[in-house]
Amino acid sequence: MVDAEHNQLTEEILLALGIVFLIFNIFPGIDIWISALFYDGITGGWTAQGAFFNAYRGAFNAVSIGLAVTCLALWAVSLWRGPVLTIPREVWGFVPLLYILGPGLLVNAVLKNMWGRARPGDVTEFGGERTFSPAFIVSDQCESNCSFVSGEGSGATAFFISVLVLSAYIPNPSLRRGIVWLALACASLAALLRILKGRHFLSDTLGSVLFVSLVAVLLHWLLVGRSGHRKKDAAGEV
Repeated sequence: MVDAEHNQLTEEILLALGIVFLIFNIFPGIDIWISALFYDGITGGWTAQGAFFNAYRGAFNAVSIGLAVTCLALWAVSLWRGPVLTIPREVWGFVPLLYILGPGLLVNAVLKNMWGRARPGDVTEFGGERTFSPAFIVSDQCESNCSFVSGEGSGATAFFISVLVLSAYIPNPSLRRGIVWLALACASLAALLRILKGRHFLSDTLGSVLFVSLVAVLLHWLLVGRSGHRKKDAAGEV
């Protein structure tokens, strides 16, 4: 992507964040209404509590982490021997760094430990003892590993973006599209499960998608975009 494309994507993500912020703070009841669709007030249970959902969650997380670790290893190899599978070293490095900076640092280390938002299953509307607070508003209802934003939603977003970036180097268009759509479906279900389980509100998930997407665009520009410009400039000088 050239600078203009990165700039456009950044502006679009910031605009989307602003829209989500306004909607869920002007109409905070949307979160309660959506979560209530998956909550049984009689039994106190949530929709996605079966063995299949738990197995899927474990399998997806294993594949996602495996992708990051594999790319980290191939990044190390590419630094030593050059491009692996025709994929530039900067692209291999993009994937593990996205996981570290997005889901790892921004989401789990900073936002989830600072925002203080109680999870759906812990608020009084769904049988808990905590007070519901709107998205993007710092609260004191949780001390650590809180609801805003979704950790697994951020991991699912990092997974999809990583597959999207890597798939650009697949020469077969049909295979490339098939892989991208499969990754999107798998990542979407993984993020949705956290809402169905009463562990996150819809705004938590949307926030995680947008925050990690913003990190991805900036990181891609730093690693891949600027590297491409340097190579083009060097080629022009020759």
